[in-house]
Amino acid sequence: MRDLTCRLFVWLLVCSMSTMLQGQGDPQAAGESSSVAESSAAQLVHKLETISSTLAATRQQLEQSQKQILELQEELTQVRQQLGAQASGGSSSPDSANPQTEKNDLEERVETLEEQVKLHDQVKLESASKYSVRVSGLVLFNSFVNRGTVDNIDLPSIAVRPAADSSGSAGASLRQTILGIEAFGPRIAGAKTSAELNLDFFGGIPYSNYGTAGGIVRIRTASIHLDWKRDWLRAGMEGPLISPLSPTSYATVAEPGLAWAGNLWTWAPQLRFAHQLWESEDRQLQLELGLWDPPAAGYSQTDVFRGPSPGERARQPAYEGRVSYGSKADGLQVGLGGYYSRQRYAITTSSDYSGDPHNDAWAFTADWRIPLPHRFELSGEGYRGRSLGGLGGGVYKDVLYGTDPASGLAVIRGLNDIGGWTQLKSRIGQLFEVNASAGVDNGFAGDFHSLVLPATASATQLRARNRMVVGNLIYRPKTYLILSPEYRRIWTWPITGSRNTADVYTFSLGYQF
Repeated sequence: MRDLTCRLFVWLLVCSMSTMLQGQGDPQAAGESSSVAESSAAQLVHKLETISSTLAATRQQLEQSQKQILELQEELTQVRQQLGAQASGGSSSPDSANPQTEKNDLEERVETLEEQVKLHDQVKLESASKYSVRVSGLVLFNSFVNRGTVDNIDLPSIAVRPAADSSGSAGASLRQTILGIEAFGPRIAGAKTSAELNLDFFGGIPYSNYGTAGGIVRIRTASIHLDWKRDWLRAGMEGPLISPLSPTSYATVAEPGLAWAGNLWTWAPQLRFAHQLWESEDRQLQLELGLWDPPAAGYSQTDVFRGPSPGERARQPAYEGRVSYGSKADGLQVGLGGYYSRQRYAITTSSDYSGDPHNDAWAFTADWRIPLPHRFELSGEGYRGRSLGGLGGGVYKDVLYGTDPASGLAVIRGLNDIGGWTQLKSRIGQLFEVNASAGVDNGFAGDFHSLVLPATASATQLRARNRMVVGNLIYRPKTYLILSPEYRRIWTWPITGSRNTADVYTFSLGYQF
């Protein structure tokens, strides 16, 4: 940079001396030469300032890159030291099951860090705002065999009454593939700004030839982040604040594991704020508050226009709150949450209707993640509430429609609901993980029996309870390669009649980038 600056000054000096000599040799043209020289000098000064500012910005980027390279080299040195120590003296970790496996993992980390160092010499992905952008994703292949009849062969969540000509299905899909984009911005009011967007291909089946295995792109989650030291603000489309956990599964990605069987999961627009009430070196107590746009339960009724859900028709958001305690060192987390939403149903005033078209939806929740000895972990959630179909509970519904047995008038009644899930996780070395989970979503039978249900009631309206058990093995021969067989058993009960069952066998192959 110094050589470039010196050359520019020499060029300016030569141009100035040439202009002076021309002025001395031709006194009559001195005025014109002087004005031209001043104009040229002004242009050169402007160009020099532009080049100087560009060089300053480039130097700042180089200094930042050099700092990152030094950090990566330091981490690389530490990993190599660990690798050398293990090669000479073996593993010193008391719970290390396979020293050779850990050695292979360290070697892979070394390769990864070396690749990251090399990346700093390459062109980075940048946005229009010149701030860094990171692209990630998961190409996910799922093959499946279903014994019994289910609601959706790609991603079963309900066992339905078997058809006369079929008792099973088999197939494959890549519709649960995920593409993620994360962007990092400047500080605003002392807060770090960032945003993320996650897409998949589970938005429906395209209307085309041979389109049943293809998918339509949809937004899974998206959010804008403002992060201060002790507070953060989120605006986006995310899962319920009161339900932060989900079971681990690569067979159920488009909808989280145990959805509709004890896991409240629905992604919806919301505004969330969190404040750390207390924080020590590795433990914290946090309060979260949120405003949520409650979606309608069940499937969309039209693919052209968006109608209001019962919660949106009430003209006020749903309210969420959660207080949690956690430890960063061992991963301990426990939380308690609450939810309330006012609902209004579009019922015309009629002498044949009895009751208030308004309904109060509410829930109390608990969640936990508890580390156990010998690389085990216990996690789960539980809830008790009413009209939880919009959250992913209530076996697909918020309310029951029927006739009051005393008055004979039509009535709407919010469905009381209780449920939850739990998962036991075991990590075997660095390559294997085993998960076993179970969940149930149970509508109160008393609410069904308090009404005379119509003869035309659908299977969804008559569905009273849904239960699942799941077991899977996750094998990662490399950090970016995933192989996972899974077994799932589904039991679904209508309020009257026999239960329906289904067995789901899935093999998932994923490539994470």
